[in-house]
Amino acid sequence: MKNRVITISREFGSGGRTIGKKVAEKLGIPCYDAEIIEKMAKETGFAPDYVKEAGEYAPGSFLSSAFSNRMFGPTNEDILWEHQYKVITDLAAKSPCVIVGRCADYVLRDADVRLLRVFVSAPEEQRIARKMEQEHLTQPQAVRLLRKMDKQRRKYYETYTHHVWGDSTNYDLCIDTSTCTLDEAAARIADRFRAMA
Repeated sequence: MKNRVITISREFGSGGRTIGKKVAEKLGIPCYDAEIIEKMAKETGFAPDYVKEAGEYAPGSFLSSAFSNRMFGPTNEDILWEHQYKVITDLAAKSPCVIVGRCADYVLRDADVRLLRVFVSAPEEQRIARKMEQEHLTQPQAVRLLRKMDKQRRKYYETYTHHVWGDSTNYDLCIDTSTCTLDEAAARIADRFRAMA
């Protein structure tokens, strides 16, 4: 029987990471997020902070071009993408799990797993308020951070997948966390997972 895997893509500040952890707890399966970064860092020799940052910057961005040049072969980001692809497919093959971010919905599109692709969003004002509370930011700081992170995630996703980030047709379930609590969102995802044949 194929493993069932949940991938959670999310707008910055929507609560997607927390929802992923809650879903995994409800189902008694692992949730992979920071673990993917740690595994990639171990395999590539890159520092974990660099792996995390590179996963938010598409090739051709200022940070990318400052460290890499395709004239001399694959960029660091290209190398990390290949490792990320392998780590995610290996984790999905090992056991049922939740994978947060890292373009996992795209990476696993043709894998031999039953896939539940989720996108978590929320109105900007709610996401700003959440980040102000979580990270003790002023409103202008939270606005700048949120818009920067959403822009970077969109560019990274679209550069490597050639799909539109956040397009509902790419997902099986889209959840707006302004219409429910994070616990309710997690319960909804868990119920959908249990119903998968």
